[in-house]
Amino acid sequence: MATSAATWTREALAAAPQTYFDAVDAMDVDAVVEHFADDATLTVQTDHATFTGADEIRRMFTDFFSASNTIRHEILNIVVEEAAGKVATEQSYVGELQDGTVNDMHNCNFFDFDADGRFKRVIIWMAGTSPLK
Repeated sequence: MATSAATWTREALAAAPQTYFDAVDAMDVDAVVEHFADDATLTVQTDHATFTGADEIRRMFTDFFSASNTIRHEILNIVVEEAAGKVATEQSYVGELQDGTVNDMHNCNFFDFDADGRFKRVIIWMAGTSPLK
């Protein structure tokens, strides 16, 4: 990986959300958190909830994974702003929670990369009730 997001190739920037969603779908909290800078923010805009720093982001995903039976994302569209180190994705999310609730959503994520190629800011827009708390 390059040392500056602005020098990344389009392909490298586009690949990062897929590896992130693969880690989420595998419920691998360590692999998920590796995608984030230590001081990153993750905002679920539709819930007005922001998680700041790797510890809060880890806790949120740990709680989400422990409440989930299955998680599956499929990226449907992706837009890469190579010079700015930004990526936007449109994806489907289907997940079953421990309580039997099935979420079938159409969501968008916006990723900003830091100089080390990690997410410094992620904003999530969800269609429906958020399973992220």
